[in-house]
Amino acid sequence: MTDTSSESRKRGPYTTHDDFTQGGVYWLSQAGKTTTEISGIMGLSVSTVHTIKKRIDDRGTFEKKKKTGRPMVANERQLRDLKRFTANNPFSNFQQIKVYCESFGLHVSRDTIISYLNHLGFHSYWAAKRPRLSYENKARRLKWAKDRVNWTHEQWSQVVWSDESRFTVENCDGGHRVIRQKGQRYEDRFVQETSKFGKGSVMIWSCFHVGDFGPLAIIEGTMNDECYINILANEFHPWFVKLHKDTGKEFILQEDGAPCHKSSYAKWWKESHVIRGFEYWPAQSPDLNPIEHVWWDLEKRLASKRDQVKDTAQLKALIQQEWPQISLGLAEVLVGSMRDRCQAVIEAKGGHTKY
Repeated sequence: MTDTSSESRKRGPYTTHDDFTQGGVYWLSQAGKTTTEISGIMGLSVSTVHTIKKRIDDRGTFEKKKKTGRPMVANERQLRDLKRFTANNPFSNFQQIKVYCESFGLHVSRDTIISYLNHLGFHSYWAAKRPRLSYENKARRLKWAKDRVNWTHEQWSQVVWSDESRFTVENCDGGHRVIRQKGQRYEDRFVQETSKFGKGSVMIWSCFHVGDFGPLAIIEGTMNDECYINILANEFHPWFVKLHKDTGKEFILQEDGAPCHKSSYAKWWKESHVIRGFEYWPAQSPDLNPIEHVWWDLEKRLASKRDQVKDTAQLKALIQQEWPQISLGLAEVLVGSMRDRCQAVIEAKGGHTKY
């Protein structure tokens, strides 16, 4: 008697069987065997044999029905035009590609454009960023990380992270997307040299700590020390004072080494308002400043609505609308990553890290 153990009986009626098994059921059925007899011969449950026989009766075959999928709207010529345009304009976004397609009569949704590009082997990536690090900068990065790799979460939670970032009407200055085929590479500096700021740009300053995002300041004109101190005095300081009052804690303001942050005027103002910072910040260290990921999150929010933005006034309004929507959970995650960031710099001996 054929073994019909519990293992073989576990396979329910929805289990997919190979062609050999289903073919066996078919030919035994054609030979006049009953469902029970086929079950014993094939080592299948009676219900499974019944399901396979029903499928054969309904379809006339035991072979799987091929899924054809929805046919493409685009014809071969239109796909060639799409491929040529994307290859020649790798820094265009999906909305711009959609507009181009409409110019030669291909009217489909943005999602369909993405599907066509994936079919052609194109995907969206961040343009490569690999600034060359000098020996001195590596050494300072390594020392900074070693000095703080054992900091507690409480210590990291008393740091306010700050920076400026530029957003353009068509792209983000802090990081650019490139639509390319696998194996190609485009440098982010090439994007900036070729596209510059396109239809205009908006520079902003802000900050955050583990429990809150700070005020958002739109920078008008040049970001010099006077402009920076105006932001600190009018936007940051009231928020900072309230933060200290609400938590009862002392905070460190992290800043990079930009001239406007380190001028004698800026130092004097911060000292007179009891705002202390790190003793130094290593150059070329965006991977040690988690606010970079806040900018990326903001850029993703803008990207979904960028087709609505025609000029810098609309971009400013959209940035101010989206900034309060960033999740506080992101702040917690980013501050929680600081130990790992420091460890990554140590393992890289001061070099680049995945962050």
